[in-house]
Amino acid sequence: MENRLRDLAIEALFPRFCVACAAEGALMCHRCLDAWTPVPPQSACAFCGRRGSCRTCADCREDRYLDGLSYYLPYGNALIRELIGHWKFHGDRSAEEVFVKSLRRAAPRLEPPLAPYWVTWVPLHVKRLRARGFDQARFVAELAGELFGLPVEPLLRRAHKTAPQSRMSREERKVGEMDHEFAILSDIDIPDHVLLCDDVFTSGTTMDAAARALKEHGAKTVWGFTLAKGS
Repeated sequence: MENRLRDLAIEALFPRFCVACAAEGALMCHRCLDAWTPVPPQSACAFCGRRGSCRTCADCREDRYLDGLSYYLPYGNALIRELIGHWKFHGDRSAEEVFVKSLRRAAPRLEPPLAPYWVTWVPLHVKRLRARGFDQARFVAELAGELFGLPVEPLLRRAHKTAPQSRMSREERKVGEMDHEFAILSDIDIPDHVLLCDDVFTSGTTMDAAARALKEHGAKTVWGFTLAKGS
């Protein structure tokens, strides 16, 4: 009851407006959500953009650990960018309802290559988690587990607090620079196939470092899954 009263007070002081039509009342109104059918992205290597497959291409596989990436939309899509911004940086968790409904519709095209995957996520550092109050990557992992009927387990911890990759330019981000930023949780047996989740894939620096940690401890396949992918 107390939480509901708090939420009503916040809504009264800071009303929500639909990111699509600007109508007051919700981050995305039901009419716009029902009508939202964005064009899916073309299959391409997540690192170099070579088209034809969501798998990491032969050239990029030489120094990358992530085997491929499934994602909902490019981060350049104005609506997904607005939704993630309100959710991630302003703490508006009503965005999660939009993600759930949207990804349920898109699930058939997002399903990773057939394998007995275990789902996990790229964790926040404990200090950033404490400040934000929730881990957006964990939410994506739990949604992926629901969509594909897969078990979800924490496998990684973040060893150091780093600058948010989404706020760095592409020139500032280099694949490999975050290697050893992740460690395996103690007393964990790493499964052969892992579906590794995060909210946004930018340069791949963070997700590839997490994939490296998983592969160095026994994973054979690490496939990425995100809401959005930057260019």
